[in-house]
Amino acid sequence: MTLPPESLRPEPGERGRVTSDLAGTLAATVGAWDDLLSAVADVDVAASARKSGRTAARTLVVLGSWPEGRPLPDIRRDALAGITTAESLDDIEERVIEAHVEGSREALMDSLHRARDEVADWAASPDVEREAMLPVAGPLGIVPLGTLVAATAYQCAVAVRDLEPAGVRATPALAGNGLAALIDTVGAVAAQEGAALSLTAVTPQVTIGTGACDGSWRTVPLVSVEGPALTCDAGVLLDVAAGRTSAPAAYARGEIRAQDMQGLLTVAQVLSRSPGLPGTDGLRAALQAYESSAAAARVVSDALGSAWRKLRGS
Repeated sequence: MTLPPESLRPEPGERGRVTSDLAGTLAATVGAWDDLLSAVADVDVAASARKSGRTAARTLVVLGSWPEGRPLPDIRRDALAGITTAESLDDIEERVIEAHVEGSREALMDSLHRARDEVADWAASPDVEREAMLPVAGPLGIVPLGTLVAATAYQCAVAVRDLEPAGVRATPALAGNGLAALIDTVGAVAAQEGAALSLTAVTPQVTIGTGACDGSWRTVPLVSVEGPALTCDAGVLLDVAAGRTSAPAAYARGEIRAQDMQGLLTVAQVLSRSPGLPGTDGLRAALQAYESSAAAARVVSDALGSAWRKLRGS
């Protein structure tokens, strides 16, 4: 077993950002929601989004808090009751879209504000530290409630980037917070798999890494980088993860650089076999077909992107 570098090696029982900096993580998550709301305050909900066939309304409606969905109070009740099963995200979103995508702009914006306020109210509650560690089911498998809540920052960042054709722009803070949430999910998934690995994202907005071993994981900001790493703008990695840009094309344009190819292959293999995340068909055979570092790096990024799309990015 190849252990993560010392800076990313978790203590037994560590649960990523939930244990390393819960208050900062939840503040960043609320900040991501605030940035989303500010960015879309004047958006035309009928405008086309970046993903073909989608409008701004279709992009945003699945982020809102709706009775037909799975709002945070429902997730919190599941966590408190010890329920570790959940309806599939696809089924939930299909129901929400059918009920609300043709609704009024006011109702859509109200749902987004409710979702933001639910996160903020929970973050300020006196029981948040205890509840943040409670296991709950979701797209990532069974993770701490705090990890699942923090992952919404990634969803906010992808949604804003998807609305660029409608004149919406993501702030550097939103891109950085979204990426931090994304990297933490890698550690969460690896811990469920019992894998030992690390991954660091080096971007102008944030440098953050995650390391997992023995069922625990650590996610922290870094100054120096050891082990597997991807260097690029945060927006580029968000786009690759959400399937909005081709990793080979990004490499060809010089937008991504990779470090420690063997370690990156380990990350890709773990994500590809993780329950609840879409795998990459024939990943191992494909990896064996690539012998050059550049080609292997492209395959790795595509595999990472395929797995991460489950977080409502697709």
